Amino acid sequence: MILVVMIGMSLLFAFFVNYTRDFQTGSGSAVLESLVIEDVWFTSPTQVWVYNVGKVSFTITSVYVNDQFDSNPNLEVAPGQHGNITVASAYSGCTIKIVTARGSAFEGRYS
Repeated sequence: MILVVMIGMSLLFAFFVNYTRDFQTGSGSAVLESLVIEDVWFTSPTQVWVYNVGKVSFTITSVYVNDQFDSNPNLEVAPGQHGNITVASAYSGCTIKIVTARGSAFEGRYS
C-alpha cells in the first residue's frame, strides 16, 4: 500500500512541476486566450476587427492571409475589449490567421 501511495504522489509531483514551469514561461496561460474575429471589411486597406473573449490579455504578433505573412501589428487587447488590425493583402474569399505572442493561432475563412 505504501508503494502505491509513493508512486501516485511521485506522478502528481511531476505533473505539478511541469504545470508550474509552463506558467512561468508564459505558455501555460495560452490556454486562457480566446479571441473572436468579429468582422472583416474588405475596403482599401482591409480592416479586421477582433474581440477578446478570454480571461487574459494577449498581443497579436502576426497576421497571415492565405498562409502568407501579411503584417506584424503588435496589438494588445485586454479581456472584453475590441481591437482593429489593418491588413494590406486581404481580398474577398481569403483565409485569415491571427497568431498571438503566446503562440495561439485563430483562423477563419472570410468572403
